[in-house]
Amino acid sequence: MTDHARGSDAFGIRALSGMADGVIHATTTWRIDRYDADQTEWVASRTGLASPQSQDFIRVGVTPYLTTEQTGNAILQAGWARVLANLTAVPAATAVLDATHTRIGAGNGSTAINATTDTDLSAAAGSTNRWFQLVSGAPTVGGTIPKTCAWSASFASADGNFAWNEFGIDNGTASGNTVTAPLLNRALLTTSTKALGQTWVATATTSWT
Repeated sequence: MTDHARGSDAFGIRALSGMADGVIHATTTWRIDRYDADQTEWVASRTGLASPQSQDFIRVGVTPYLTTEQTGNAILQAGWARVLANLTAVPAATAVLDATHTRIGAGNGSTAINATTDTDLSAAAGSTNRWFQLVSGAPTVGGTIPKTCAWSASFASADGNFAWNEFGIDNGTASGNTVTAPLLNRALLTTSTKALGQTWVATATTSWT
């Protein structure tokens, strides 16, 4: 296989929300691992899988040609409402963000975030502008203070082929191009454009303090 360089970049924003008698800090680091079309084709042929996932690339020893990490998000009003509902059962607790009820969404929109009113990504309708990918497995919970929760989703060859300018986590149960309420958070980040044939793995690690 052709050798590839690997790079990373980062910038930081922090989202704050005053609640009760203190302040809750919540921010998300978005990591994008990129595998090009040749890498994807090679892993598919090696494993016999039409759409290899992140663990399949790792299993056969293929590393991303580029990895970027960027930090920033706003926890949306609907997201806080879901967190508190599941904490207090007021109103009755609903679906949690587990392996079968969580998607990572990417879109090419760039409209400014309004944490009070945003309920969706700003990208126009259709799969050429937005895509929500079901996560690959159960979230990973770790850390002490801050406590972290990480979800990962593999966008296959035909998925998410547009400029990735915004991200969010929603409560969907199957991959698609429309949001499933609630949208937990939203971030405006600058990455690059995913092309047909490539596999990109998005990992969202949210820290709570």
